[in-house]
Amino acid sequence: MDPATLLAFAVFIIVMTGTPGPGNLTFLAIGASAGYRTAFPVILASVVGAWPLKLSVAYGLGHVMAGGGTIVTVFKVLSMAYMTYLAWRIVSLSIKPKGEVALPSFWEGLLIHPLSPKTWAMNLVAFSTFLAGNGLGIHENALILLVGFSLGGLVFHSLWALVGVSILAVIGEGPFMRAITVVMAAGMLAATAWALLL
Repeated sequence: MDPATLLAFAVFIIVMTGTPGPGNLTFLAIGASAGYRTAFPVILASVVGAWPLKLSVAYGLGHVMAGGGTIVTVFKVLSMAYMTYLAWRIVSLSIKPKGEVALPSFWEGLLIHPLSPKTWAMNLVAFSTFLAGNGLGIHENALILLVGFSLGGLVFHSLWALVGVSILAVIGEGPFMRAITVVMAAGMLAATAWALLL
């Protein structure tokens, strides 16, 4: 992989993992509602949960998904259902008394990326644009895809969660914080719906 392509791939990862999407908005909301210590296991789970997706794209499932059909329709239904569930979990953290709602768990985080349309799209584009014709073997390209997006995810998901923590520190708990949490959850659902309609 030549340096120019590697640099372009790195910039693509930064832009894709750093911009708003269902995952980042989820981590922002968890950080704002419950702090970074609560958000980090979910962040870690989301990165690990994305590994099968990335390997699937690298080893051929990406071509199946790109072709459309029943599998894509099922994916869209599952994606919207799970993101709606996550949005409700996030809103529940802020509207119900502390301790009444269980915090998002590692296990819930595992499904964020496999069911995120943004994650599928960015992995398909990254593989077809930067890796498919770079002269390296399929195993090397799979490793590059896995490591690149895992590092980007850990860094930028954490930054989004820390922004949420900062929001909580500035405005504190109360009606305004609850309103912001509802807006973030709605934004997460809107981002998911928008990506699914593309």
